[in-house]
Amino acid sequence: MPVGLYLSRCRGALRVPDVDALAERFGDSVDVCRVVDDFFEPGVQESIVAEIRDRGLGGVVLAGNSVEHHMRSLSGPRLQDSIVEAGVNPNRIAFANLLEQVALPHSVDESGAATKAAVLLEDAIRQARTFPPVEAVEIVPNRSVLILGVTAAAVVAAQRLLRLGYGVTIADAGAVDRSLSVGNGLRATGAFVASHPAVSIVESAELADAEGWLGDYDVTFSTPDGSRPVRAGGILVADGAAWVEPLRRHYALAVDDDGLPLSLGAAHPARTVDPGIMLMPAHDDGDVTEVIRAADVAALALVLHLSVPRVLRGVATSVVDESLCGGCASCVKTCAFGACSIDPETRLSHVDPRRCHGCGKCVVSCPVGARDIVSSPHAQMLETIRAMAASELPAPRVLGFLCGGCGYPAADEAGRQAAAGRETYPASFLPIRIPCGGRLDALYVLEAIAAGFDGVAVFRCREGHCRNLVGNLDMDRRINLLRTVLRSRAIDDARLSIIDISPEEGELFTREVTAFFSQLEPMSTMEGGAR
Repeated sequence: MPVGLYLSRCRGALRVPDVDALAERFGDSVDVCRVVDDFFEPGVQESIVAEIRDRGLGGVVLAGNSVEHHMRSLSGPRLQDSIVEAGVNPNRIAFANLLEQVALPHSVDESGAATKAAVLLEDAIRQARTFPPVEAVEIVPNRSVLILGVTAAAVVAAQRLLRLGYGVTIADAGAVDRSLSVGNGLRATGAFVASHPAVSIVESAELADAEGWLGDYDVTFSTPDGSRPVRAGGILVADGAAWVEPLRRHYALAVDDDGLPLSLGAAHPARTVDPGIMLMPAHDDGDVTEVIRAADVAALALVLHLSVPRVLRGVATSVVDESLCGGCASCVKTCAFGACSIDPETRLSHVDPRRCHGCGKCVVSCPVGARDIVSSPHAQMLETIRAMAASELPAPRVLGFLCGGCGYPAADEAGRQAAAGRETYPASFLPIRIPCGGRLDALYVLEAIAAGFDGVAVFRCREGHCRNLVGNLDMDRRINLLRTVLRSRAIDDARLSIIDISPEEGELFTREVTAFFSQLEPMSTMEGGAR
């Protein structure tokens, strides 16, 4: 399958390693290899997409910025969407993070940075070439929005959406003043919304069930009058304190220390990890100007997603090998979102793609290995571990499993802080991004140590922050047993470090990695090691 490698200088920020030297080294291993100044310069994306079409590429590697940058910057997702439209399966677009996790933290270690970059590029090329394709579902967005919570900003957002031709359902956990009188000088706005024929109000509502994705959500409320189903293209959370916990039982949402929902950051103050679920940005309820501003931001964020003719979604769920499945229901007990079930006729496990968020916990829980997850396949994970262990980086060498929710963005933040003059960590730390801490298989730790790593570090979300609810707790049950297994094999269980972290804690990331290397130093110099 033809693969294209595109390396970005990141507008000059990627000084180490030498991008041209990397292009020369890997040029013969791919079908197309190009160096650009920046993926986000005018014309660059168009030229890349045109080349993908002309050359019939089936896999693409974007080397430079972090995958987090591609997801969180204002126009970052546009390049990925265009690549998919050009014919590349979403699961065969791979990222090599050469900026935040190589160039920035290892700017004074040219040799280490070059070696680490080569390892990450080899892995990304392998992903683009070998990862299984995912099903691409085409969705015509439903032009309606479900608003959770009756607040002044919610009413303003509803008015904006109604004027643009969207249907609106407003649900609240308590009784609702049907006139939607919200004060703040917004009486006319409330009256407009309350009397509009495209508005539906659900009061004394309790979220009973929910499924779906951007453009097509199905939500069922329990009310004193019975069950109330609602179908919507997008969801706007106006009252996060009341609705975040019920929503988290069905959708992958991140929360802060106060249990309130988190957005993707300053560039996307309303957007969550789920692109169809928006938050009302923070504002002063007593300031009508701030209320309107917050409502406009949230409404616009939804309209940008729902006004397109179609949405292409790559369904990166877990899959079942029916030749191995015994119908034991371990996956059913493990899945926090109710995506797994046992088919009453076949007595085999079944995955509901509208409920599965690809965390991978069910894969690890399966006692016979009948499950896998297409976004981080088991066989490829093992191959990555072995390939990384064969690198020429100096000892001690550490393999880092970074959860996509907290660990990976924390590593990015550590790189940015290093560029600002703060402490950094050794280049012999090699990262693997996993969808959730619960995806970590104990076998990966054993394989890493057997293959030659001196230690394994796992960076995961803090308790209560996991967007997959209990991924870190599920991991605890396995890791405690794994430590016993390590000791039984005469391997010091101090070779395994597990760190709870938040996305913005780059300094903690650096401190923990550095301390772990110091701890491993005497072990790696022991005769024969303890590998």
